[in-house]
Amino acid sequence: MVRRSLSITITTLLFLVATLVQAYDAHVEEVINNPTATYKNAFSINVTLEIWNRVLDNPHLMGQLWEMYGFRPRYKVTKTETGIHVTDPSGITGDIRQVGREDHARTFYAAGAFDHWAVPSFFTADGVVVFEYSRERNILSGEANIFMRGDNGISRVVMKIFSGILTRHINNRVDSSFENIKKIIQDISNDPQKLRDRLDGPLLNDFDKVFPVAKNKPAKGQGMPSDF
Repeated sequence: MVRRSLSITITTLLFLVATLVQAYDAHVEEVINNPTATYKNAFSINVTLEIWNRVLDNPHLMGQLWEMYGFRPRYKVTKTETGIHVTDPSGITGDIRQVGREDHARTFYAAGAFDHWAVPSFFTADGVVVFEYSRERNILSGEANIFMRGDNGISRVVMKIFSGILTRHINNRVDSSFENIKKIIQDISNDPQKLRDRLDGPLLNDFDKVFPVAKNKPAKGQGMPSDF
């Protein structure tokens, strides 16, 4: 029983990192239309639509900033051809890719596996995270919908049995993770140069590509205005 509970807890973490597009591939549709478990959470933040969309569109950069800020869990995020690969300290490994994009919506698909002595290898699951949002009076607000589906019959049965535990863990992780992400976004919005001064090398280059230096303001280490 403890082993099964742990497996569900670990599965949950993968999908908290990532609508309505014209079409998804068949596997994504299956997760959305026939989920084993679902969860939704409303959110709000003082940020422009442009910055919010850039945050969602660049999960690798956000993962690097998360690590730099020292937030926990200490995810290890690396780029892949289609998105990112995430390693969770608890033993989850997974691949996340964006599968939908609109002005006021983003959708992510995640497929996870385990590398943990206490979790049977056949406990695997996929997830789809759908963000829908709008902005009014300087506040961006919306809802995150999470759809999870076990990859096999045993996984689906266990996820349903522990649906209450699963929901509570998701709620706790979403709330704490969003508070951390908000701190990064506030720094990007309010004082990007102060944040930029903490970066160097490839991370600084990636940051400047996603959040260009404002025109006529010098970049770090430059005496002349940027071309951005």
